[in-house]
Amino acid sequence: MFDPDTATRFRGNLPGDDHAWEDVYRTEDGSWVKNRVVFTNKIAIKGRILLGKPDVSIYTAMTEEDARTWLTDNDYAEAVKRHFERPKGGRPSIGEKLITRVPARMHNEISDLAEMYDEDMPETVRRLLSEALGHRRIIGAPGSRQEG
Repeated sequence: MFDPDTATRFRGNLPGDDHAWEDVYRTEDGSWVKNRVVFTNKIAIKGRILLGKPDVSIYTAMTEEDARTWLTDNDYAEAVKRHFERPKGGRPSIGEKLITRVPARMHNEISDLAEMYDEDMPETVRRLLSEALGHRRIIGAPGSRQEG
């Protein structure tokens, strides 16, 4: 089970029933849970309907696709964007911009690696540079590059 007090709640109405709704929760561990609440004990007083305790409250786990569809259908476009439409690779602009030119063959190799790792080319270049710099630290002093 999960703690609804620590999860993010999204409220939606069930079509055709003013006395029932669904809450969808995004839990701390990233899971999605739906709670369907239905009131059948309704009392009409002076034209207003008062609801008692819910007669039915059912919690069910949701797949990410079901959660995305539910959020879309209930007009939570920002939540869909935040939770499901993450940019591929990439990071916020931090640090200095580096512009360089590489031979076509190297560009193709980087492109192939990016596709293989399902990331964009800038992320692949950052990863390759990080690995190369780490390797250089292991090898040692500047100028220890071997031509081959």
